[in-house]
Amino acid sequence: MRHHMLSLSLALAMTAMTTNAAADTTSITLYSGNFDAVSQSYPSSHMPGLAQISQSLTREVPRGSGEISLDRLPMAIDVGSVQFVPATTGLRIASQRYDFALVGQDQLLQQAIGQRVVVEQAAGGDTRRFAGTLLSAGNGLTLVQDDGRVRVLASYSSFELESMPAGLSARPTLRWRIDSPRAGRENFQIDYATGGMAWQAEYQVRLDGPAQNGRMALSGAAQVVNRSGIDFPDTSLTLVAGSPNQARAATPRGAPVVASMMMKSVVADAYEAAPEVEESGEYHAYPLRQPVDLPNGSVQRVSLLDPVSGAGFVRRYEAGSPAGYYRPARPQVHPNQGEEILAVTTTLEFSNDRGNGLGVPLPAGRVRVFQAGSGSDALLGEAWLGHVPVGQKVLLGLGDAFDLTAKRKHTAFKLADDRLSLTETVEVTLSNAKSQPATVRLHEPLTRWQDWDVLESSQTWEKSDAQSIVFDVLVPPGKDTVVRYTVRYRWPNDVRP
Repeated sequence: MRHHMLSLSLALAMTAMTTNAAADTTSITLYSGNFDAVSQSYPSSHMPGLAQISQSLTREVPRGSGEISLDRLPMAIDVGSVQFVPATTGLRIASQRYDFALVGQDQLLQQAIGQRVVVEQAAGGDTRRFAGTLLSAGNGLTLVQDDGRVRVLASYSSFELESMPAGLSARPTLRWRIDSPRAGRENFQIDYATGGMAWQAEYQVRLDGPAQNGRMALSGAAQVVNRSGIDFPDTSLTLVAGSPNQARAATPRGAPVVASMMMKSVVADAYEAAPEVEESGEYHAYPLRQPVDLPNGSVQRVSLLDPVSGAGFVRRYEAGSPAGYYRPARPQVHPNQGEEILAVTTTLEFSNDRGNGLGVPLPAGRVRVFQAGSGSDALLGEAWLGHVPVGQKVLLGLGDAFDLTAKRKHTAFKLADDRLSLTETVEVTLSNAKSQPATVRLHEPLTRWQDWDVLESSQTWEKSDAQSIVFDVLVPPGKDTVVRYTVRYRWPNDVRP
C-alpha cells in the first residue's frame, strides 16, 4: 500500500497546538565539546551537546485549578532536568507532563482509532470520499460507516480528523497543572538541559616570517551551532570551556525528524569586544557582552579573545620520535638493514603567560597558522588545541616540513662473543633545501636494551627519557649535516637475547 502525503486542515492543526505567550527573556549556558557531532546531526531526542536553558515566562492563569503549557522546546530536551518555579507565593504546581511531538501519519492513525475520520481515495480520474469511525489502521484503513457497514480501504489519498487525538501534540510540549489563589498574569521561571547545541574555539595565528624565533599575532573566536529544532532570538549567552559528565539514560525518546535542513552560517563577529573570562566551578566561563540571535540550523561566530600581537614563538623542526614508555622484554640482537626515511615535522611553541602578551585560559579548539608574506599569507597548517590554562606552554604540530629531510642508516653492528653486549653505530643525514639555516631536533630511540651508553658522538646530545636521546642540529642552507653516534648495550648473565 502506498501512503500519500498526510492531509490535515490547517484549522485543526492550529486548534490542537498550544498557544503560548513569548518568553520574556532567555539565557543560555553552553558547554564546549561535540561541535562536529552536533553540526552533522538533525533534531532528535538524543542529540549530542549540552546547554542549560533559563527562561522567564509570563502567563495568564485562572483562579483555582488550571493548566499552562510551553511548546517552544528543543527536540533533545532532558525532561528530567526541568525545573518550573512560580514567582508568586501560594501558587502551586500540581503536576508536570511532557507530550512528544507528532512525527508521522502512522502514529497519528493509531492514536485516532475510535474517532471519526473522512478518507479520500483516488479512482481513475475521480476522487471518492468515505466517512466513518476508524476501526483499524495498518495494512490499509478499516472504517465503520454511518450506515453500519464496514469499509476496508487498501489504499487512500488522504484523510481528515475532526480533532487531534489525545496525547499527541504538533510540537514537543510541557504542560503543568496549577492551583492559583487568584486569576491574572503570573511570572514563572523554567530551567532545563538540552542537547543539540555546542560551541568550539577557532584561533588564527599569523607568524611574522620564516624565522624559527619570532613574533606572532593571535585572535580567537567561538563557533556556536544550534540544531536544537527551535530558534533562540535575543539570547544572553555564556560559553563554558568544559564538558561536564552526563547521565541521560532516562531521557524520553521520540522519533527523529527526517526532513532535510540546510545549515545557515553567520560569519561576522557579533561583538566588538571579547567577553571577560570568569571561573565557573571546575571550568572557565565567557559571558558575552551583548545578546545574540541563535536561529535553528545555524552556525554563529562570536568574539572570544581580544586580538594579541607581538607574542613570541619558537618554530621547531623535529625528526624521529622518542621511545617513550617502551621497554624491551629482552635484548634485541638482530642487526637493522637498509636505509630509513624519517619525517621532519614542524611544531609551533609559545607560552600562554602575561609576559608573552597572553595569560588567559585558552579553550579547546582549532588553530590555523599562517606565515606572513609579501603578498597573501601562506597556510602552514592546522592543529587541535586542548584546554590550556594560564602559564602553560602550547605545542602545535603543523605537519611535514617540505624542504627538510632526514635519512637514518646503521653503519656498524657487533654482538660480543659472550653475547652479553653489543655495539651499534647509527648515522642520520639531515638535508636543508631552505634559503636560511634550520635547527632540527633529532629524536633517537635506543630500544635494543634498557642498559646503554653512548660511546662517541659527532654532535652534543641529551637524554630525553629512559630509552631515548635528542640532538639539536644546525643545518646550513642548501647543505647536509650528518649525525653519527655509537651506542653500547649490556645485560647480565641471567638475561638471554
